[in-house]
Amino acid sequence: MLRRAAKLLRNYMVSLIVLALVAVAILYWNSTRGFNDDAMASVPDYSDVDERSILADQDIKSRLEPSYLKYMKALEQEGAKDTSGFRLSVPSLEYAAKSEEGTSVASRLDGWAGDVLVLEGEDSWVEYKVNVPEDGFYQLAMSYYALEGKRSAIVRNVQIDGGFPFFQSKKMEFQRMWREAGPTTKDNQGNEFNPRREEVFGWQYREFRDAEGKVSEPFRYYLTKGEHTIRINAMREPAAIGELEVFSPVPIPSYEQLVAEYDQKGYKQTNGHFIKVQAEGSTLRSDPTLRRVEDREPSTEPLNPKAITLNSFGGDAWRKGGQWAEWEFEVPESGLYNIGARFGAWFLNGIPIERMVMIDGKVPFKEMNHAKFPFKQGWQLHSLTDKDEEYLFYLEEGKHTLRMEVQVGSLGEVFENVLDTTSKISLLSREILQITGTNPDPNRDWKLEGSIPNLVPRIHLMAKSLDDAINMLYDFGVPKGSSEISTLGEARDQLLSMAAKSESIPSRLASLTDMQSSLGLWVNGLSTQSVIVDYFVIKSEDQPWPKAEAPIMKRLGTTAMDFMYSFTKDYSGIGNVYDDEEVIDVWVARGRDWVQIIKQMVDEDFTPETGIKVNVNVIPAGAMQLLLLAQTSGLAPDVALGVEGEVPIDFAVRGGLVDLSTFSDYGEVASRFRPGALIPYRYNGGNYALPETQNFSMLFYRTDIMEELGVTEDQIPETWEEVMNLIPLLQQNGMDFFYPHAPNAPNNAVNEFAPFLFQRNGDLYKNDGRYSDLDSHEALEAIKMWTGLYTNYKIEKQADFYNRFRTGEMPIGVADYTTYVMLSTAAPELTGWWKMQPIPGLKQSDGKINRSTGGLGQTAVMFNSAKNKDAAWKFMTWWTGADAQERFGSELESLLGVEARWNTANVEALTRLPWQSEDIDAVLEQWEWFREREVVLGGYYTTRHIANIWNEIVLNGVIPREAIENGVREINKELRKKREEFGDDYAGGTRLDTGGGAKR
Repeated sequence: MLRRAAKLLRNYMVSLIVLALVAVAILYWNSTRGFNDDAMASVPDYSDVDERSILADQDIKSRLEPSYLKYMKALEQEGAKDTSGFRLSVPSLEYAAKSEEGTSVASRLDGWAGDVLVLEGEDSWVEYKVNVPEDGFYQLAMSYYALEGKRSAIVRNVQIDGGFPFFQSKKMEFQRMWREAGPTTKDNQGNEFNPRREEVFGWQYREFRDAEGKVSEPFRYYLTKGEHTIRINAMREPAAIGELEVFSPVPIPSYEQLVAEYDQKGYKQTNGHFIKVQAEGSTLRSDPTLRRVEDREPSTEPLNPKAITLNSFGGDAWRKGGQWAEWEFEVPESGLYNIGARFGAWFLNGIPIERMVMIDGKVPFKEMNHAKFPFKQGWQLHSLTDKDEEYLFYLEEGKHTLRMEVQVGSLGEVFENVLDTTSKISLLSREILQITGTNPDPNRDWKLEGSIPNLVPRIHLMAKSLDDAINMLYDFGVPKGSSEISTLGEARDQLLSMAAKSESIPSRLASLTDMQSSLGLWVNGLSTQSVIVDYFVIKSEDQPWPKAEAPIMKRLGTTAMDFMYSFTKDYSGIGNVYDDEEVIDVWVARGRDWVQIIKQMVDEDFTPETGIKVNVNVIPAGAMQLLLLAQTSGLAPDVALGVEGEVPIDFAVRGGLVDLSTFSDYGEVASRFRPGALIPYRYNGGNYALPETQNFSMLFYRTDIMEELGVTEDQIPETWEEVMNLIPLLQQNGMDFFYPHAPNAPNNAVNEFAPFLFQRNGDLYKNDGRYSDLDSHEALEAIKMWTGLYTNYKIEKQADFYNRFRTGEMPIGVADYTTYVMLSTAAPELTGWWKMQPIPGLKQSDGKINRSTGGLGQTAVMFNSAKNKDAAWKFMTWWTGADAQERFGSELESLLGVEARWNTANVEALTRLPWQSEDIDAVLEQWEWFREREVVLGGYYTTRHIANIWNEIVLNGVIPREAIENGVREINKELRKKREEFGDDYAGGTRLDTGGGAKR
């Protein structure tokens, strides 16, 4: 035996040595793949370097309010301190002044003694005069009552003596209250569903706090002795004010101080008590997006191995600053208890999650301002704490409430460091561009160190700031191997590399731009902190904590069982699944969360009203090939939702779809949408789809920067000529105009080109879609103007508009509604400093400005194989109606947040959704000019060659007419080929007399 083993060892010696070397190499690579924490060791210390950019006075940040942290730091350096012993309550009707419109008085509102002031309109305001006895810091609070509105949080801003002391004071959220409308429901497969959330109306009290939770305590406002004017401006949603309170900062005792108080009062530990509170049973929450979620770990309570069980709370939805949830519990005797939770905090690699903990409406001690939930890839169970120590909470016998609110205050200084660095990088980039231009010669030595004061020291200090942020994260408890630190480490090392070889900087300007974008995204990513909770434990200290996770064998058994059930479980079906012959089948190409809402609406509204049963199945978004395969195999559904806008004609030409205009009420249904939105779904005199969603482009601009440039509100460009007059002014100041171009998505090129064509009353096709019309005079002029933005005016060919809009590098540009949502939700520092209006257009002979453009969205279609076409049509008319679209949009926003705002194509439903009035007015004005392009056989060649024409003119310098002629030749070949292939001399839809996009 030993001889055989020795022989085998000799035979495989080389292989074993190779494997050992590979293992050693992997271990070495793993130990060295992080960033060097000593990277700054060779960088000199700078104590007297002037970091100020020569563009600092032009930088718009110099005109913006400071952040709260900078505001506090500056005042504390001047010796400002908290005041003490002062509290003033001002009834809401004892105002000094109020707006003429948008306010009213409510009497005895929900038990409030007397009358109160209501701010209803988005531009309403009220001012109060207060007199304080000494210089120092004061805090503000307000009792408020959220009135029925559009389900969003109440947003207010606060001015002191006519100004905002810091930018966070420009946007403060006062949450509504929500609860579950009833018990959970189950479908006939045993799957559990969240109940609807309903609003709870009542008086609330809240200090003025950071809407994003990046400051852990209520704001402190510095007031000098004497009289001051406090103005509250309504920004969103109606609410009544009970009283405004101004008071000296309330000190919260530390746990150490509280323990001493426990001893002084003789509080004793309880014995033998163990209370478990299931987190999914939250009694109250600030946001309808906060809901029950499913977890499959065997110890999660309860667990149904055969179906979906909503057995936990929070997860991805519970992530934004200010969101809170509340639970009720009862203790049998007065005394000291441990409070803990079984939770999962695996959402950010290595980053601990924070929550502010309140018992009976108060933070019990200072450490509960930021209770930590440390990172781990798995469930944990321990006490609510900010460190390893277990805290004791004194509870009186009886009922209590536990509230947890999203808090990221401990990372506030880190975020501030990083954002300050991105601002400095932006200024430095603009300084460099003023010397080198946008396309610097890579072979020239630009001698930047001689042209830009303190270039290398400034870059070193930027790197030092990022290094400080990394070290703060280490101190916060983030492990050194965390991938969340890699963005900072990479940016720091790039800056050090540029400082070491300053002559390389002109050729690396794109890296600086990418760095700004990645750092901005990094801050946004870490600002959203999720945690999932299974249950809370309130126990006597003598009781042991339960195990956080099931034993490994039990987990393996559950995994094996899930695997076995996967062969019989229908993952595509949503909700109740029927086997009746009369049922209609609907496939939806959207996420499961979206589809669950649709199915819930069907079961609650459509089926009870019509008696028509519906099976709803989910297919992957964008997987249009599944519909084609289903049709060819005879398995097509009756109705499909979420169908991409270019797809219906592909099915219609093959006889796969029902002509919806054959239904008697089609005209009434079609009137719900803009007429121009129906163009892409017309073929051979028929109408083959109803639009569900509709995109739109708008002109976004920074009001502060435009004002700084001397461009007043009435001088914001209305036409493309005015845009072209503005671009040189922007570029002289190191800024640029943005127009979207997606080089890696050529299918978008036709949408980017369409406004310039439609505004000239041009078309993509002629002779009912038989030939391309890109060789017309209108198309030639449109292409010249479109490509001229890049060739003649040198605007950026590709840019991250959202981040560069925030930094001020691109203070004006054209973008779609997703940019609106991002600016509304993730750019609080710009609150009040940006607006949007319809896109620029071309002035017509009648003096009107033609702003025609489209925004192809998703559609609903009916397949010819549908057995009960009348029932399918009733479903489509119900689904695209204003009531269903409004409810779906509201439910979707309640589930996923404002980021998922539904861009419905139904005009009436759009006006009902929670848009600000000024914004929705701008959107509706743009929709008056909505016109979509035709979809024809072989039209994909038009899309492809418009992208090629752009590339030829902009990148290769080809004469526009030559590029167009080459493209038109190829497009016409493909159009003819497709007509011949389908034996159809008709290539397009019935042409709509659109008047070239004039108002309809």
